[in-house]
Amino acid sequence: MEGKSEIVEVKTFPFPAGFNWAVGPMMERFIRTLAGRKVLGARCPGCGYTYVPPRSRCGQCQAAIAEKDVVELSGKGTLISYTNAHVAPDGNGNLKDLEKPIVVGAVKLEDADSVLFMPVEGVKPQDLKIGLAVKVRWREETKGAVADICCFEPVG
Repeated sequence: MEGKSEIVEVKTFPFPAGFNWAVGPMMERFIRTLAGRKVLGARCPGCGYTYVPPRSRCGQCQAAIAEKDVVELSGKGTLISYTNAHVAPDGNGNLKDLEKPIVVGAVKLEDADSVLFMPVEGVKPQDLKIGLAVKVRWREETKGAVADICCFEPVG
């Protein structure tokens, strides 16, 4: 094909694009259970690796993980890493600048092997340290949504 190529700039979709997808039964159960202020994980029957949130296939040994392998976790854990975030998602696929940075921590819950990445609050910057014992702080009103976990805060 010869000739001049032309770039067509599209600023909006010419049609509405709706999406409908499911996270699967174990993740749905995990989210619903948050309303009762409980954190669920899934322990692999093959190698014992425990995932939070639960999943249906082990990334370590590829064994199938079933509903019978779901376990309740304490909501307490250890801060294994952290960073200061200066931007956050705006809900539209972009990032927005934060008025002040927030601490985002990698938290390994007791009896779990994987980690959750969540805000860490209630601790002075100079008191942040790897190995800090933390626990879930729940929103005042829980609805069965990931946002039911407000953040992690120091134990005690």
